[in-house]
Formats: sequence, C-alpha cells, structure tokens
Amino acid sequence: MEEPDYLAQLGAELTKLRAVKGLSVEQLYGRCGASRTRVSQALNTRRGRPKPSIDTVVLICGVLGADSGPFLELLEKGKAQSGVTPPGPRAQDGSRQFTREPAEPSIVELDGLFNPLRRENLERSVQWALESSPPIPLARDPRSSGNGIYALYYTGPHGLYQSVSSPECRVPLYVGLASPLGTRRGEVTPPDGGLRRALAARRRAIKACSNLELADFQVRYLPVEDMFVAGAERLMIGDYRPVWNTVLTGFGLFDPGRNRYPFVKRSPWDELHPGRPWALQLQHGPDDDRTLRAVVRRHLAKWSNPTQ
Repeated sequence: MEEPDYLAQLGAELTKLRAVKGLSVEQLYGRCGASRTRVSQALNTRRGRPKPSIDTVVLICGVLGADSGPFLELLEKGKAQSGVTPPGPRAQDGSRQFTREPAEPSIVELDGLFNPLRRENLERSVQWALESSPPIPLARDPRSSGNGIYALYYTGPHGLYQSVSSPECRVPLYVGLASPLGTRRGEVTPPDGGLRRALAARRRAIKACSNLELADFQVRYLPVEDMFVAGAERLMIGDYRPVWNTVLTGFGLFDPGRNRYPFVKRSPWDELHPGRPWALQLQHGPDDDRTLRAVVRRHLAKWSNPTQ
C-alpha cells in the first residue's frame, strides 16, 4: 500500500481550516502579516514541492486559532518522506543557529553569506536575548513599564511537569507577549506597562488554582520593540512547543463575560488546573482529566528536551 502524502494532507487540512473560519486566501495573507509566498507554500504543499517552514505553519495556526501540534506532526512526517530531518533549535554540536529553517531563500543567503537584517534573524536575536536574561520569581513585579515577550518556567514538584521542572529554567511551560492596549484598534501608543499587566494576569490565574503554587514559577521577560514581539514569540513556540501553548491550551484566556457562560466550554488548562472563578461557571470541555493528563505526558515525552 502506497504511503500517504503527508505534505498534501497538511496543505489540505490548513485549507479546510481556513474555509471553516470563513477567511478568504487574501484575508489570511493580510492577517498573517507574512509574505504571500510563505502562506501559499503552506496551503499548497505536497511531495516534490517546496516545504513550508515550521514557523509559517505555527503562524497560520495561530491566526486561525488552532492547535499547531497536529499540523506540525504532518509536516515532520512529510519531511521524513523526503529523507529530510526537520531541523531543531540547535545544531548537533549544541551551537546556536540563527536560522533554523529559511522560510524564503534570498540571493545573499544563496551565496552562503549571513544576512543579519533578515527579519527572521532579527526576531531570532530577540529570542536569544530573552533566553539569556536571568529568570526571576513570577511573584515579583517586572521593573520594566514597557511591552515585550516573556516565558514562564516551572521549578516545582507537580508530577505532571517533572520532566521540564528545573531550577535552570531550560524549557518553558508557556510563552506569551504583551502588546500595547490600543494594538487591536490600530492605535499607536507609548509603552503602557504591557509586561506588568500580562504577568499580573498570569499570577492571578496560577494563584487561583487548587493544584499549582505561584512560588514554583519563574519568568524571563524582555521589553522589546513591538514590531519584533510576535515573530520572536512564534519562533520560541516553534522551538520548544510549550505545553501550555500547544496541547493544554487556555492559560491565557480571560473571563468571556457572564452572558456567554452557558455557551463556552471550559479550556483544557482549566480542566486540569481548576480554580479561576469564572472558568468554574463554564461547561466541561470534551476531554476528561485522565485524557488530558495522557495528552500532556505524551507531549512532554517528546518535547521535554527539544535540543535533542
């Protein structure tokens, strides 16, 4: 029996998801903020054609509000069919690599020269600056009043997260960004305490939980120019596949409002970590506690050491 074309399946599933969300291809191009070539490459990929980058697939899934995990699995299987091993965030010798996987070749790079002004390389430098900063307890307020990117790390004894629990803060549980308040309205505003506001919300969510302790969390944060925040977040999620960003989603949600309680399902994160008062008012999601724990264990078995 002939092996299925996993890349063609990836393209078909992304196209189906776009249609379900009611977006035209042009609308998807606009919302992704990436080149048409990158997005079109992902939607039309198949064996023998150029393969989309990990970052592009994560970006499209983020815009369409979908878990990128199943789509990245198809991408990895498709690359394996071509005899290409998907590159990781580090080289075999452990050294840092600016460009994990070029999304669009350029003349400069085809000549073997490194282009530090390429957008992905600029975004990667933001990620490295974040990873190089010292972690601090999440319970402590950040000193910066600006906006930027942050990563949460677990250092406690919870059995589900033992494979990523480390005082060295190597693998994040969650990566997030803090944008100015007027971003969605198209307003240009000065730094307005986005990082403080975002981390305060994350603290409240954890403090409300019955099975997590705020003292067991560390955070790295980096104030950065707004234009590089989303790209750096995307790259970091693609590298580490943080479990609270990918399979146990819902940590970053806010109260949808009392009028919507009867129509909104409880998120996977709130199912496993109950306590937020508004989430307790929602209907149970489709997966029970046992199923969600199994999903988390499978994910962390693969991604607790992403440098391998």
